[in-house]
Amino acid sequence: MIFERGDGVGLEITRREVRGVRLRAGRPDLLAAASEVALGDIDDDRRVVDALVRLRADLGTPDEPTRVATFPPGSVLHRLDATGSPATELTTLRSSLHHDGGVGSTVLLDDGPRRWLVAVRWDDTSARRLEELTERAGFRDVTVEPSPIALVRVLDEEVTRVRRDATIDEAFELLCRAGLPVAAASVDAIGRMPPDLAIDATTVPADWFTGTTDPIELTAELHRLLSDLGAGDPDRRLHLSEVGYPPFPPHDLRAPQRQCVALGAALGAAGLAGRLRPVDMVAPTAVASSVDRPWAVERVSALPPRRDPVTIGPIRRALSRMLPRRR
Repeated sequence: MIFERGDGVGLEITRREVRGVRLRAGRPDLLAAASEVALGDIDDDRRVVDALVRLRADLGTPDEPTRVATFPPGSVLHRLDATGSPATELTTLRSSLHHDGGVGSTVLLDDGPRRWLVAVRWDDTSARRLEELTERAGFRDVTVEPSPIALVRVLDEEVTRVRRDATIDEAFELLCRAGLPVAAASVDAIGRMPPDLAIDATTVPADWFTGTTDPIELTAELHRLLSDLGAGDPDRRLHLSEVGYPPFPPHDLRAPQRQCVALGAALGAAGLAGRLRPVDMVAPTAVASSVDRPWAVERVSALPPRRDPVTIGPIRRALSRMLPRRR
């Protein structure tokens, strides 16, 4: 089946709900279908596949490429400047992040002449599992990415501070600039009514988190910068590429506060969000220093080498058989 640029499916998988949208290039507003299905137990593979099958049926059994967005509790991401770094330096940087900070996933993002490497701390095994279960449910060409990266695709470039309440016990705060994420962290959703989306355009220094790699420190500093974020700007609307997203009421399944993350994931799957770069979740094999190789030179034993036993040799053995022995 042949697809056009603009055809894609985006999913947001949380611990309680699965949300999804389908985009079609032939429609004026791009949105072809939207749905939301309750998820009983995300740790049960059969229930997850069953919810995804029902969601796919609600979307009209699409065969377009699919992008899954998720950001479970405990996840943190921040960006590093990788402008001008060749492939070897990027491999070394990924290896250092994995070895020193436990970062198993990275994403490359292009920003004009600049390039950013987004380091993602999350459960890599869980992300691969959701990707596999989504394919098992019938979705095609499935890829997975963090929800903050998907969300910034549908926000105005003026937006700098974002809080996303996905479910009762799942939310994240995001600091972005010019349509690219700077830092994001999972936070508590106590005292809020999900699903909700609060956005703001207050100026925040983009290099605020330069040199901050500790996840606890990063989460605390991000929460401090967004502590006064309320309901956000109600007049600021989402956009799908160059098409404005309609302001559906909150109870509608197509409401922006419900489908904002799924819409961003669908833009990535449909090829409407710049160059397609998947999440690299393969642990690099290179090491940053030779000090980490104690097995290169290893002393096996302190005993002296074993001497071979002394023998008489084959010639003397033959002569001894021929000559008479002395008593």
